[in-house]
Amino acid sequence: MTTHTSEKVIHLNRYYHLTELIRDPSIEGQLLRYQSDFDQTMQSVLVLQPAGKKSEKLFFFFHGMDGDCGDGVVVRDLVKRLNATVVAMGGRGPAWVSTAFLADAEQVIRNYSREVKGYYLIGVSMGGTQALALAGLLPEDLRESILGVIALIPGASLSPIVARSSNDRVRKTLQTSVNGDTLLLQQRSPGQVSDRYRPGLPFVFFYREQDTLLLAEELEKFVATLRGRRHPVVTFSAPGEHEFTFKNFDYLEVVRGLGKDSTEHRVPLLDQC
Repeated sequence: MTTHTSEKVIHLNRYYHLTELIRDPSIEGQLLRYQSDFDQTMQSVLVLQPAGKKSEKLFFFFHGMDGDCGDGVVVRDLVKRLNATVVAMGGRGPAWVSTAFLADAEQVIRNYSREVKGYYLIGVSMGGTQALALAGLLPEDLRESILGVIALIPGASLSPIVARSSNDRVRKTLQTSVNGDTLLLQQRSPGQVSDRYRPGLPFVFFYREQDTLLLAEELEKFVATLRGRRHPVVTFSAPGEHEFTFKNFDYLEVVRGLGKDSTEHRVPLLDQC
């Protein structure tokens, strides 16, 4: 995500990662369409998987506010280094915690996780918020199958974001996702649904320490709440405003943090552009 004085625009180095993906014979990718059970519209999903190998892990990836399923290319490293399948949802735009998004997510997760014992949720920005929300809002059988949640520059407390985010579009699209229903927004906030998380569910967070879009201080409170409920939590952080422009973010180190508990802020990245 690149930042500007008056507006923040999502930019995840998609071109760089797509180019690297195309050149990599060890990864297979499919852009597919499915019919949403919610409203019968056709929606998109990107599936990345090891070429010629049986996948050992399953990740569901959720994109940022102005992204789509194509943003899944940024986590291609999970496929190569962890022998994993990545299923990236798209199609709803800035859906945040909308009823349509939640219904689509349940449909896609249920469909792609039928033959595995468990799966991981991972998301960037709005997608990180969605991953945290889904861990508490999915039906119980799907919640019990979540092995871990990885949230990258997420928001955790939605009402404060609507009230204080430095980005007008963030405030407006978040409200619009629930048709302006502030009570529903609160009910679907990660901070509100965390009591429904599977006991012992591990989390890893990466956040920017001066994030004024999704409010770093609120995320830090959320992390403290999770630790108080005995969830293993590892946090990584870096100085700066809300952005995620890394070419060589170390996803393997992030995933290895699942199940541990650390207050040490390490930065799992090699460069930024």
